[in-house]
Amino acid sequence: MAAVDVQNTAFLQAVSFVNHTNRNLFLTGKAGTGKTTFLKYIQQHSYKKMAVAAPTGVAAMNAGGTTLHSLFWLPFGMYIEDYELAWDDHDSHIYNRRRLFGKVKLTKQRRALLQEIDLLVIDEVSMLRADTLDAIDTILKNVRRDARPFGGLQVLFIGDMYQLPPVVREQEREVMSRYYPSPFFFDAKVLRDQPPVLLELKKIYRQSEQTFIDILNDIRNNCCTSEQLDVLNTYYNPDFMPAKDDPYVTLTTHNHRADAINKRELEALPEQTVTLEAKVSKDFPETLYPAEVELRLKVGAQVMFIRNDSGDERRYYNGKIGYVKHIDSTGDVLMVEFKDGTDAVTVKREEWENIRYRYDKVQDRVEEEVLGTFAQFPLRLAWAITIHKSQGLTFDKAIIDAGASFAAGQVYVALSRLRKLDGLVLHSRIPSHSIRTDRQVADFSKATPADEDMPKILEASQRSYLGHILLHSFKWDRLVEASQGVLTDLESRNIADQAAAYEFLQTLSIACRAQREVADKFRNQLNGLLNKEGESDYVKIHERTEKAVAWFLPRIEDDLITALDAHIAAWTIKKRTKKYVEELKGLYVDFKRKKEQLTQCLIIAEALAKGDALQEVMGKAERLNAIEIKAEELPENIGKPKVVKGETKRISFDLFQAGKSIDDIATERGLTRNTIIGHLLDFIGRGVEAHQLMDAGKLDTARKVVQQNPGKPSSVLKAMLGNEVEYIEIRIAQASLTR
Repeated sequence: MAAVDVQNTAFLQAVSFVNHTNRNLFLTGKAGTGKTTFLKYIQQHSYKKMAVAAPTGVAAMNAGGTTLHSLFWLPFGMYIEDYELAWDDHDSHIYNRRRLFGKVKLTKQRRALLQEIDLLVIDEVSMLRADTLDAIDTILKNVRRDARPFGGLQVLFIGDMYQLPPVVREQEREVMSRYYPSPFFFDAKVLRDQPPVLLELKKIYRQSEQTFIDILNDIRNNCCTSEQLDVLNTYYNPDFMPAKDDPYVTLTTHNHRADAINKRELEALPEQTVTLEAKVSKDFPETLYPAEVELRLKVGAQVMFIRNDSGDERRYYNGKIGYVKHIDSTGDVLMVEFKDGTDAVTVKREEWENIRYRYDKVQDRVEEEVLGTFAQFPLRLAWAITIHKSQGLTFDKAIIDAGASFAAGQVYVALSRLRKLDGLVLHSRIPSHSIRTDRQVADFSKATPADEDMPKILEASQRSYLGHILLHSFKWDRLVEASQGVLTDLESRNIADQAAAYEFLQTLSIACRAQREVADKFRNQLNGLLNKEGESDYVKIHERTEKAVAWFLPRIEDDLITALDAHIAAWTIKKRTKKYVEELKGLYVDFKRKKEQLTQCLIIAEALAKGDALQEVMGKAERLNAIEIKAEELPENIGKPKVVKGETKRISFDLFQAGKSIDDIATERGLTRNTIIGHLLDFIGRGVEAHQLMDAGKLDTARKVVQQNPGKPSSVLKAMLGNEVEYIEIRIAQASLTR
């Protein structure tokens, strides 16, 4: 990915809201303003544990995530929390709170995931219904044991409300109107008291023609003039038929119309039809298919790419039109040529993945588990496509054929796919009534804060987030629940010395609850200091935090970690204890992570007390988003000789000095390459040179950016440097400058 446009203030503010606050955010913007680019950037440049989802299967595939229904195991139907169900089946499509939890099956792993993610990204939010969002809120509050919206989880909504609206079936419309002002997500009950921050991307990258930009803006804002409508309708040409080599695509409202046009044009070609079968592996439901299972092509067929080139050369993009030049006899390779002067490309099957998110407790990160794959050529016939499926695509030439069936949002979606007006042909006139904008959408969009107010809102949100981090570090509920859970499960186990194990776990659980009582009292004090009128007294907050951490650390170490260490070592060698010991190891990781949390939060409190720049403090806070337990601390190594603090780094350094490469050291020690580099960072200037750890050219570039932006957090530096420089390389540059 190229470096971010550092002149795009809204984009950079949105990054800071996501990475350095816990505010819910709605990122919107006109077509072509970079919403998809932002999503991909956040996926690659956020420290937070995230899950990406969308309302539909196609949108989820395009976003590189999963569907909301799959992530939350939602039943299909309408959710009304306090709906009074009838005795007959006429309301079987409606779910109240009780029926919802009767259908949602949350396993231990699913609960762990929903408890641990820091950020939920919902793409194409214009299609998300208000009742679906309320169902998600209900589940999250229950699983996370938190009464705040979404159980305290940060939600990033991405989309354009002027595009395709939610689908509400006729049988649902009357009932829904009694509970919701509109079906749009922003009218969900969960958002009524605490709406998300609205941030709009305004810089348009798709169009550059001002007349066209003005028309699109006025269509969005419901103020398109008759003169502007006349300009659009000058492109009305009902008899227009493009030349065979002129890459026009027809945008229409219905699938059957698009299919008929594509079938007609394909049959008109003289060549033989070749059917290219998709290769579906394991679990990949038909509802998620991103391409045709049977792709019927001929040499000469007009096709469109349906995803960006995954190679380094970026030879094609999602929406680029070309023509089939050659189809290999094996059916595994074909060639596509273009009329814009670019070179023909060889195309092979691309693979889409159906993923499921899972939480890795040891690494403290959310991982993607591939359930199945779908491999097919990233192409579709492109004489015609529905307006719905064109969302997110860019065309140079298009024929809009919507007849009298224009709906709110469809005119805007169709027109905004084009780069310029001179690429437009209308097969039917656009009447004034078809460019109306939904009133609720227009009213909601007016709530966007003024540009000059956004920096203040961001700074206040960042300070609030730092306070949240401090408070969360002293939240003991998870430890109490985890220890009690192991104790409860023990009752149904048949293990050696069960009575002794039960007695130990009771003692451990009592110790956790006793620590929680003290932690809750301190949280109340800390909350008062953070929320008192006027500026927070960070010096006093640091003093109190320092005393609290000094009280808790030895008790966590002695009463929880050391005690559990000895118990695991003793029960590992007993009979029938394998599953029991695995549960104990998970609990051990929880204790270790809480200890590290307290250490890190003290660093934040100290930085605030010293008056460090806010961006510098935010950089320190990033480390708390994913606390990895080091290899020598993993439960698998309990009972083995402990590595003295600092010794593990010295071991890596000694091996490096002996002439071994970083990859060789990582393999020998069973650690990652970046972990080894992290060890060697401490020895820069003391036997290790920075250019030995990274490319000298990239080092010079990174050093200049770090020097020019003192105190900036690594995520901001990363945005400036782009995808060529990794986070670990930024740390190398920083270390080389300070030493």
